[in-house]
Amino acid sequence: MADQTENKNHMIDRVDCVVRFIALWAGAIFLLALTLVTVLDVTLRTVFNSPIHGGRDLAQFSLIIVVCASIAYSARSGGQVVVELFENFASKNFMRLVDIGVKFIGFVMLLVLSGHLLISGNDASEFGEASGTLEVSYGPFMYAAAFGIFLYAIVLLAEIFQLIRGRSIAYNGD
Repeated sequence: MADQTENKNHMIDRVDCVVRFIALWAGAIFLLALTLVTVLDVTLRTVFNSPIHGGRDLAQFSLIIVVCASIAYSARSGGQVVVELFENFASKNFMRLVDIGVKFIGFVMLLVLSGHLLISGNDASEFGEASGTLEVSYGPFMYAAAFGIFLYAIVLLAEIFQLIRGRSIAYNGD
């Protein structure tokens, strides 16, 4: 019984660890790459009048990875805007049910979006959709976006389970 009370938020804590790891490592590495490419591109363009060939492609792809790696972390850590209109007027139980409903709708929507991104990634790979300068396929970046959205869906699912059990979904990381 003591193990259950100690690990009552075990599932949400695991989700937090995975999401934080992906956001901080993958996001940080590609944010650094994005910064370096941008600074080098501007410096070479200004000093030598010769920008990096494909610099914009590299910057765009780095930005895609940064966003995909951090969207679930942002959602979990409360980095998104929330409008709470009825919180002062409704009971806690009613608000918990509303939160479960809204998170479930979001979960389903994100699963559909992730699935469509996978289909788009397959289409991009199959039909050769690529960036203009470097001609890098969009497929892997669509897959990365699908993975990031799927992680967000997992965050919502974990929060739904916590709310159903009557537990807090407050973020305890960092």
